[in-house]
Amino acid sequence: MVQTELAQLGVRKIGNVQVFDLSGTLIGEQLDPVIDKIESAIQRKKLRRVIINLQKVQSIDEIALRKITAVLLRPQRSIIFVPDGECRRQFEATHLPSNVKLCQNEEEVAESFGSFLFVKDKAYEVPVDETQPKITDYGLDRRRSKRIRVAIPIKITGRMKDGSTVELKAIATNVSQGGLFAEFLDLNAPAYSRMQGLEGSQVTVTVPPNETFREELAVPGKINRFELFKKQYGIAIQFM
Repeated sequence: MVQTELAQLGVRKIGNVQVFDLSGTLIGEQLDPVIDKIESAIQRKKLRRVIINLQKVQSIDEIALRKITAVLLRPQRSIIFVPDGECRRQFEATHLPSNVKLCQNEEEVAESFGSFLFVKDKAYEVPVDETQPKITDYGLDRRRSKRIRVAIPIKITGRMKDGSTVELKAIATNVSQGGLFAEFLDLNAPAYSRMQGLEGSQVTVTVPPNETFREELAVPGKINRFELFKKQYGIAIQFM
């Protein structure tokens, strides 16, 4: 017999957008305390854009689905992030309001929210490594940092401390000439404790085709530092 997990709520931010992570089994009559917390946060903070992340939801009934949809009517734009599974199929079969979009991956999220995910705070920028030759092969020098003001979906490939290869799905929420700062919407990203000690490790950043880069790019870099937030962490990568 499969044991069901009661609904759990996590609150964090990706760039400048509030994210509500829901997990467990979402049953309508039991979901009210969670919905109340989401609604209270939206009203108190006057949130105009939010992401409901259902990646870890085991199952959802029709009443819970309607409650989640209803709480997203207040923000100007909302995203329901659910990559696959029965939960996604249920939302696909449901009529969603015009201000609510169902997204399957980071590419769709970045396309939907664009510059609203971008963090302009210079504290997140990565300095240029003056010991490295100027980048000329990847088209990055032709797009000055001041022009890159949208979040970009990326994949980061590198090695963990045990030597295993890892590929991380992330969103670059700050891009400059020196590098980028990435955050994770994906709840399957390695825990912060597993990433400790990887500063200086070499990685490859793959950028899929988008409005800024017309062709896929593979850019070498190294992990510059990690930034730990209340509920998550971000990773700063320096271009090499």
